[in-house]
Amino acid sequence: MTQFMNALSLLFPAGERMFIDAVRAYRDEIPDPDLKKAATAFIGQEAMHSREHIEYNELMAEAGLPAHKLDAFAWGLLDIIKNNTPRSTPLAATIALEHYTALMGDMLLRHPEQLAGSQVDYERMWRWHALEEVEHKAVAYDVYEKCIGRGPRNWLERSGAMIAATGLFWPIVVSFYWQMSRADPACRAEGWRGHLKVLDFTIGRQGYIRRLVPEFLSYFKYSFHPWQQNNAHLLAELDALVDDAEAAYATHH
Repeated sequence: MTQFMNALSLLFPAGERMFIDAVRAYRDEIPDPDLKKAATAFIGQEAMHSREHIEYNELMAEAGLPAHKLDAFAWGLLDIIKNNTPRSTPLAATIALEHYTALMGDMLLRHPEQLAGSQVDYERMWRWHALEEVEHKAVAYDVYEKCIGRGPRNWLERSGAMIAATGLFWPIVVSFYWQMSRADPACRAEGWRGHLKVLDFTIGRQGYIRRLVPEFLSYFKYSFHPWQQNNAHLLAELDALVDDAEAAYATHH
């Protein structure tokens, strides 16, 4: 499971750079001053996520895992998408992938047992990321709606982006997971038993990824909006997480 989470982490620096660029490309056109502030905050949060995951990925490389090679692949792929598509396409892709990150963040926050037994800082980092993904999950969607519009074009472009994103995202995650687990002596020692545990954990009968399917499919409703899944109450944990982090920092310094 560590290598599954590591595979996700390897996608974040390049992915979050695309999110930042996609929203920034429209920020000056946002007519609503409150949404413009939210877009600026979104850019700042994603920049912080990218910074933390770059450090996280460096630790993987230092441990002998192929993090640099896989990170370079992610950057190259997203650069091709950004440089060869209309300006609205990266924003539509951002909406789609933000739906994924918000759903996975929601699942992690509702079921903290997923990280049971993790090293404390590792768990804290993932929970912080999950909270912020839930907090700003509608910003890219609202920017798209205000700057490009609602209606059939909105539905067609964002739905097409979700289909394309899903077709790319999961094969890449599986490939990254496989390459990382092959490079990890502990994973090699456990063999297929470990892979079967990951399959059960993610898509088994009670698998956490499998449980996301109904909310994932809600994205294709014509009337979809991210906050139709109202989970703002989960954000109450942010203050407690900050307090824990500050206490940990004070203890070590």
